[in-house]
Amino acid sequence: MSTQPASPIHILPSSEAYAEQMEALMATVYRVNPRESEDTLTADHFRHHLKVFPEGQFIAVEAETNRVVGLTASMRTTFNPRRPRLEPWWYTIGYG
Repeated sequence: MSTQPASPIHILPSSEAYAEQMEALMATVYRVNPRESEDTLTADHFRHHLKVFPEGQFIAVEAETNRVVGLTASMRTTFNPRRPRLEPWWYTIGYG
């Protein structure tokens, strides 16, 4: 067993500089090619999210390698349980 401590993970606001790494992480986690699947986010989607929802996006970056190892893709929305949204999520978010 290694006695070296793991590299610290930093939680940072997302930035365009990490968009490609964020896309690659999504592809790895969901085992899809983001350029061929409509079910995952691409670097362009992440860039768009940063413009529309800048305060809701975070990444986990391994300090030693500056590699994205986790991310959030979120937005705040009003939810009324008496009138749930019945539209597809992609429509709700304006297709990215």
